[in-house]
Amino acid sequence: MKTNKLASVAEEAEAPPVGANARRSAATRARLVAAAIEILQRDGYAATTTVRVAQEAGVSRGAMLHQFPTRADLIIAVADHIVRTQDRARRRELRGVARGEARFTAITGVVWNTMQQPESMALLEIMLGSRSDPELSARFPAVMRDLERQLAAGPVEVGDDIGIGDHELIEAMTRLHLAAMRGLMIDRLFTNDDAKTQKAFELLVWYKSLIVDRMLGR
Repeated sequence: MKTNKLASVAEEAEAPPVGANARRSAATRARLVAAAIEILQRDGYAATTTVRVAQEAGVSRGAMLHQFPTRADLIIAVADHIVRTQDRARRRELRGVARGEARFTAITGVVWNTMQQPESMALLEIMLGSRSDPELSARFPAVMRDLERQLAAGPVEVGDDIGIGDHELIEAMTRLHLAAMRGLMIDRLFTNDDAKTQKAFELLVWYKSLIVDRMLGR
């Protein structure tokens, strides 16, 4: 399973690097990012040290430091990778839904689908861990701003398609839904009750249908 996960991360590179050394370096970097995601979602932020990540990835300490001189460098690279790859995944899934109200309604479920992935739990661990890491807390907000911008852009664009021009309201709804879904993920960590979590998410979807009706003047 771990080998497949490492390979999948390498396959997601936006463009293949040129030259044998560059390819080896990119492959090493991809293995380290994938290993960090595995440890973050499995064992938590505190356990995600550079030593453990190098061991998990089967990479030497020197190669690790060449790619990521500090733990913060590694964590920022992981967060950036998760944000970019999940944004691409959401866009791919939404392209399969008919434009208009159906696509606008589907956004919540698509985001929830990515929330179920190990990468989202890894990102949540980074969010919580950044509070106690001065270097990370200084750099991580920029990654989160990029994520928030990406998550808000889609609903605004699709909302325009169906005549919802109140962008501030759409952005507020997106922020509320995202916070609710993150809260459900944290709650599930402690309750370990997938059925109740899903039931709560379905209530969120029902609530969105009411808001959409109001936005469309129905």
